[in-house]
Amino acid sequence: MSSVLGAGVKPTRGFLLDLKKRVKFIEEGYKLLEMKRDELARELRSNLDLLGVKRSELEKEFEEAFQKLLIVHGSVGTQEIKSLRTAAGKLLGIDVMPISVMGILVPFIKITDKPSFKNKYGSIIRSAAHDFENLLEKLLKVTELEMRIERIAEDLEKTNRKVNALEKIVIPDYNKVIKYIADRIDEDMLEEIIRTKLIRTLIIKRRS
Repeated sequence: MSSVLGAGVKPTRGFLLDLKKRVKFIEEGYKLLEMKRDELARELRSNLDLLGVKRSELEKEFEEAFQKLLIVHGSVGTQEIKSLRTAAGKLLGIDVMPISVMGILVPFIKITDKPSFKNKYGSIIRSAAHDFENLLEKLLKVTELEMRIERIAEDLEKTNRKVNALEKIVIPDYNKVIKYIADRIDEDMLEEIIRTKLIRTLIIKRRS
């Protein structure tokens, strides 16, 4: 007998009706999970495409920023760059907060503090510092996107396992039990009809 119900199967009309209601409820849940799985898959594909674009942009900007850094390094030297580092004041500060995307908690990176370059350094150094600040902010956003993709992928895998279990095991098992009970009820009805006819025949014979 079915593994989803164990030994608790009762071949009665009441149990059959209850089972059909239960299967209908499970099938509705299955459809909702299917919709969620499809939406998660679309969201994952969209985020992966966006990640590819962002990574390409970062690679190009990294190259440009390091070229500018080489110019600064050649102009003022390593020691001067190190001594100017403290003049920026605050370092870049961030907070990581959870937000919900399709019911999944994903990290959101919020920048809380930024170094100040206004009226500091020369124009070349200031330009390079701004480039690296922008680059770091974009790198944080790419990291945020990568973490979002990881969480969505994990939830998609779990949802897909549930959908497969319902589709290939739970719902078929319930339908087998329903068919078994329906067949048993039909057999019992047929036996009852045959018994009734036999009794009627016997009664008619005795009367005659």
